[in-house]
Amino acid sequence: MQDGVIEPSAATEVAVAFNGASLADAASKVAAAKKGGKAEVVLYQKVSTGDGAMLNNPWLLEMPDPITKATWDNYAVISYKMAEELGIKLDDTYEVEPEKPVIKVKVGNKELTLPILAVPGMQPNTIAIALGFGHNDNFGRASKGVGQNAYPFASYNGVNVDYSAIDASYEKTATVFRVAYTQSHGQYEGRDQVVKEFTMADYKKSPEKVAEEREEMAKDFAKNTGDFRDEATLYHMEEHPQPGPKWGMSIDLNSCIGCGACTIACTAENNVSVVGKKEIMRAHEMHWLRIDRYFATYKNKTEGDDLNVVFMPMLCQHCDNAPCENVCPVYATNHSSEGLNQMTYNRCIGTRYCANNCPYKVRRFNWADYTGADSFPNNQQPLVDEGKMADVVMLMNDDLTRMVLNPDVTVRSRGVIEKCSFCVQRLQEAKLNAKKAQDPSLIRDVKTACSQACPTNAIVFGNVHDKESRIFKLRNEEQKNRLYYALDQLHVLPNVNYLVKIRNTDRPVGLQEVHEG
Repeated sequence: MQDGVIEPSAATEVAVAFNGASLADAASKVAAAKKGGKAEVVLYQKVSTGDGAMLNNPWLLEMPDPITKATWDNYAVISYKMAEELGIKLDDTYEVEPEKPVIKVKVGNKELTLPILAVPGMQPNTIAIALGFGHNDNFGRASKGVGQNAYPFASYNGVNVDYSAIDASYEKTATVFRVAYTQSHGQYEGRDQVVKEFTMADYKKSPEKVAEEREEMAKDFAKNTGDFRDEATLYHMEEHPQPGPKWGMSIDLNSCIGCGACTIACTAENNVSVVGKKEIMRAHEMHWLRIDRYFATYKNKTEGDDLNVVFMPMLCQHCDNAPCENVCPVYATNHSSEGLNQMTYNRCIGTRYCANNCPYKVRRFNWADYTGADSFPNNQQPLVDEGKMADVVMLMNDDLTRMVLNPDVTVRSRGVIEKCSFCVQRLQEAKLNAKKAQDPSLIRDVKTACSQACPTNAIVFGNVHDKESRIFKLRNEEQKNRLYYALDQLHVLPNVNYLVKIRNTDRPVGLQEVHEG
């Protein structure tokens, strides 16, 4: 039973126990059960759009799926084994290019043609399809023509609805379909300074390993001056005191479930633009906070229990020695006394030197007037670039859509770089309230939009100078042995730290990378 399989005799006993029927009746029912076909189709609800009721929300349509990282459409998720059977070559071109092979899936007399995404960890003979897509034109303009309706594959068994079918068949077609997704790789690529993970046994054996590695690196960098931070830059740190608050963030990789709530909260709070499928396929997404997903396994396998998945929220690290600041010719990106790497939008001339120099790739360039900031009345652009979806919509230029914009945050125009600001508008409000109340503790644990929305409290934000703040206690007391900084070897001095992921397993983790499509 623990392996998910009930032998025929056990199935009979179970039927008797629940229905009170005779052994003969139960056995006959088992024998008469529908026989499985070539494959099983499983219908599921996407984390972002659910059953489809919220499909007309562009924020949700553009949120990448936690596993596939795809946006806007639904698709058939298949295994590597099924892709191999269909003659689909999963090479580097397949990974990077948006054109995906299309298959025809048939259940009874109903069929759908969908693009495929081959994903590690899928059961070999299972096809997973997201529900809620394929609305008619009257449902809303954002969802118009997006995806296909998979509800006909569901069936009613007399008691409830079955969202799976075991008698499915499939075949490859000669066509391709462009799928917009935001992460075209899914492996560690040997960069253990990006994601760190340990088994529980290894962590218990040497709980201070991460802290010792960080200290050794700091000593190595500080050979000349004896000061790790001072050695990082040409500027002397002691000449730039920080008497007030200093903002920092801690992200627990153990707690992050990749749900994307932080991404949507950031989008809503900071007027982050929806760019549409066409722009996503050109790598022009605007999300200030993305969630990277990595696959790893200790055996050369793409299916089964050996596969590990880790989610890593990635945003501007607000580096104290930020490589983006020194290359800006107009000083549009600069550093505050509170540790914020901040943007002055009306200075930015769009050279994109800062984005090129950012090792975390978290800066976004406004390629078009997505939110109507330039007030061009005829500036219209299609959300989705497909033949049947060629109708032009006005993005956020109309009065009704612009009502979702946060009045506390500036609306950026095209041609400028933007990025995470640590919700500086919230920080300023908290400081003002603390000043009026003459109570400095009011800024102790102010929350950014992402930390407020996180359902697992994986994101902790606060004043790292305040010894009573939650983030100070995490960094210096409760979780100091798990603390590390992504790409810390670059000596950029980030103000965002991560807590090492620890897996409760006896299997090695993170030793062999795998690819995904």
